[in-house]
Amino acid sequence: MCLLCTMAAGEHGSLRKNMADRLTIGLDIGATKMAFAVVDVAGTVLDETVLPTLSTQPYAQTVERIAAQLNTYLAEYPLIEGIGIGVPGPINREAGVVLNAVNLGWQNCPLRDDLLAHLTRTLPVYIENDVNVGLISEYFYGKAKDMTHCVYLAIGTGLGGAVIINDQLMRGATYMEMEIGHYAIDPVNGRQCTCGQRGCVEMSISGKGLVSNATAHHADYPDTLIPVDDITTYAIIEAARHDDELATFVIDEAAEVLGQLCAWCTMIFNPNLIVLGGGLSHGIYDLVIEKTRAEMRKHCLPQSYDAVSIELSHSINAAMGASALVWYFQKESQLS
Repeated sequence: MCLLCTMAAGEHGSLRKNMADRLTIGLDIGATKMAFAVVDVAGTVLDETVLPTLSTQPYAQTVERIAAQLNTYLAEYPLIEGIGIGVPGPINREAGVVLNAVNLGWQNCPLRDDLLAHLTRTLPVYIENDVNVGLISEYFYGKAKDMTHCVYLAIGTGLGGAVIINDQLMRGATYMEMEIGHYAIDPVNGRQCTCGQRGCVEMSISGKGLVSNATAHHADYPDTLIPVDDITTYAIIEAARHDDELATFVIDEAAEVLGQLCAWCTMIFNPNLIVLGGGLSHGIYDLVIEKTRAEMRKHCLPQSYDAVSIELSHSINAAMGASALVWYFQKESQLS
């Protein structure tokens, strides 16, 4: 019997119990570092390594360095049955091609096939964008592990999202699903976004959004604790914790926009759970959650609002999260 078939009704617990002796490798590729981990199905990290990304290095050399570390693990752990990789940017997951990882300087790079050409063993390699990886890691190891319908909002320097409906990861026609940070809520008078639009959601609720908002209104608050020559996310959050008026204004706008965004996701996807992930979520959750929920309630039908909760993400090792791609794609292939 295929053990992964037990996942059909979201029975994550059965899978973990039956597969405790099976291993995967997870790899999170970031702009500055690459984190590797050998993980069992319960989410126990057995081994981990961090290497510098060296994003200015030619792509081929980076592939060789990645493959060398993967081969080290494959030699040490014979039970490894797949590799999951998270990359920042859109991915053609069927072809295993990184379409455009701006921070890495990678465009149309066939990462899966290039790695397979260097590996000492032939085994499945699954590649996903890092926000989808964040949701899948919560689905297997975190707050969403008992949920069949959930939304994940990654709030960090920017803003992205991912959705699972009926235990299936939602995917778009051109691999650009849930680019919600660039939905323009004030396209006429909003602050300029790096994408070229004005008033994107990301310009209110993200690290760069907080900084942009504080910078735009700094002159209106001459007594602010935030120094004009050091307007950072950290400075804004710290000032907000001391009831600074400018910081409170910026955080309140972020909470309001986040509430509207959660309402939008709730009315479209009807989830049981919205998970707030990313570094900024963990930094401001207690400052925004009450106002976010109140704003969300204004824009939702009661039947939808009452069915959903908002939770802060579990603190999950990014490489450990990427390892769950193996279990997810195996499960998906059984259900297709």
